[in-house]
Amino acid sequence: MRVLIAGATGFVGSEVVRQLSERGDEVVALVRSNLQVVHKAFTDVVQADLMEPQTLVKAVDSAKPEGVIFAAGERYPKGRVGDNYLARMQITRVQGTANLLDAISSLNPAPKFLSVSGALAYRRERVYKSEGLPPLSTEGDTIDESTWFGSTVAKWEAVVQKAVLERNLHCVIARLGGVYDWGGVWKDLFFEKMAKRKRVLVPGNGKFTTSVIHRADAARAIIYLLDKASPGEVYNVVDDEPVEFRSFIGHAAKLFGAPGPVYIPMALVRLATGAAYRLVRPAFSNSQAVSNRKLKKFGFSPEMPTYREGLDRVVSQAKVAN
Repeated sequence: MRVLIAGATGFVGSEVVRQLSERGDEVVALVRSNLQVVHKAFTDVVQADLMEPQTLVKAVDSAKPEGVIFAAGERYPKGRVGDNYLARMQITRVQGTANLLDAISSLNPAPKFLSVSGALAYRRERVYKSEGLPPLSTEGDTIDESTWFGSTVAKWEAVVQKAVLERNLHCVIARLGGVYDWGGVWKDLFFEKMAKRKRVLVPGNGKFTTSVIHRADAARAIIYLLDKASPGEVYNVVDDEPVEFRSFIGHAAKLFGAPGPVYIPMALVRLATGAAYRLVRPAFSNSQAVSNRKLKKFGFSPEMPTYREGLDRVVSQAKVAN
């Protein structure tokens, strides 16, 4: 298959590129600037800006893809940012997806389209400690639009579903859990420091449940769904076992031989992060226990079924890198 990838140089997209290339697919990278590093796995590179529709039409016509993967958008901040940056993050995902769908709709036949989205955005009732693990969220549950991330996910996915209903395009949505690996913000904020036997800082108290997926499994699932899923379908892409974040990050520190994390009160985090607090607070306090039952019934199972196997892989990768 000839696949065009928006976000081919990003954390998730680069792993999708690697796996597609290894199985023999043609990978066309959609890049914003020709100054970006060209990966040896790219069959071709086309230049366009997601916010400039005319450039996308030209790029898509040149690429002539059979499949398109959207894994792009302004990167998540590592420090303090203003409201304008959050607005940019949302519009590059929502309007960027709309513009790319407009561009591919002119092709005949139109290619399959998969949009990456987020699974950690479901509305949840308050869960008390005595109640144990919260019930697992499924694809049919309501997105919590009261948070920045939930609002972005709802608007983002509405654009994709509209393309299915009104244009009969073959679009699929992959809702990813917390994607981790030796790379991206996980490496920058946590794993690289742990590998140097340093103590890491964690916003909040870590006492919330989350659902994660190793980057290699996330990429495998994206490719599997692009190949096989029916138009309009939505799948949660998480591993088999939700985990308390405190257990996840503590286990990582133990594997690296690093001291245990220091947990920072949210009041201090708010002062340090500015508008990014609207991302950080829900991400490091709201429980999101998500089900992958639909994905597994569809025939896909993660090679790393829990965070334990995934973190073992991360530590192995760190040793190779160092």
